[in-house]
Amino acid sequence: MTVGGDYIPGEEYGALEEPSYPVVFGMRLTPRVNGILLALAGLLGAGYLLFNAVLPKWEENAALRADIAAKEQQLVNQGQAQQQIEEARAKLAEAEQLRADVLALFADEEGLDTLLIDVNERVQAANARITDPDRRATLSKFELVPPPAGPDGQPSDLVTDGSLGVAVNNKLRQRLYNVEMEGSFAQAQSVIRNIERLQPLLVLRNFSSTPTDPPTLRLNQQGRPLPNQDTEPRLRTSFQVQALMPAPIQPPAPPAPPADPNAPAADPNAPPQ
Repeated sequence: MTVGGDYIPGEEYGALEEPSYPVVFGMRLTPRVNGILLALAGLLGAGYLLFNAVLPKWEENAALRADIAAKEQQLVNQGQAQQQIEEARAKLAEAEQLRADVLALFADEEGLDTLLIDVNERVQAANARITDPDRRATLSKFELVPPPAGPDGQPSDLVTDGSLGVAVNNKLRQRLYNVEMEGSFAQAQSVIRNIERLQPLLVLRNFSSTPTDPPTLRLNQQGRPLPNQDTEPRLRTSFQVQALMPAPIQPPAPPAPPADPNAPAADPNAPPQ
């Protein structure tokens, strides 16, 4: 049985069913192979773009982020440093104010010029409402003690004997006064307390009290003490007033000049100059 039309041989028909593909390096480029090659080419292109475009930008962005973080940390550190500077300034101002307050407690030359008047006013204040001259307190002595000789043999008013503590040696000056008054014990106590309340820093020491005259006790005919008689003895009280003043601050010694790097080295075997 035959079919009308062209006759196609079996070999030619097989050739149509199996098309030929190019061969490169011994490998037939079939559609599947071409797909694989295209996929590999895409991967290689993506890798090329990753290594040559994306990664450099990524590293650049990371460097920029690190730089921004460093700048922000610098701003934080600057803020902390500024705060520390402000705290240090506040502490310095507080220390200077404390120093000024402490120095204001000490005596000065002008204040000591009127110390005699101030002490005499305290003695007269102890005579309030006392009209009897024999019972009034009096200031009998107020004299400046000459300063002792210093290490150089010249008079020096620096405190160096450790009587106020070794920490203040050579840091305080002093003026010493011998004071003597007469009056009752209550009057002497009042005068001493009022002197201690004076503005300059004064130290009272070396107290001594002795009766000026022994008290007399008058008796009546029955041998009993007469009423309304003063039996309180009159005392001669002596003490020393030590006025303290801050010593002048000695400026620090200037630093030694830097060594000349171009100067020749000293010869250890050279004779002394």
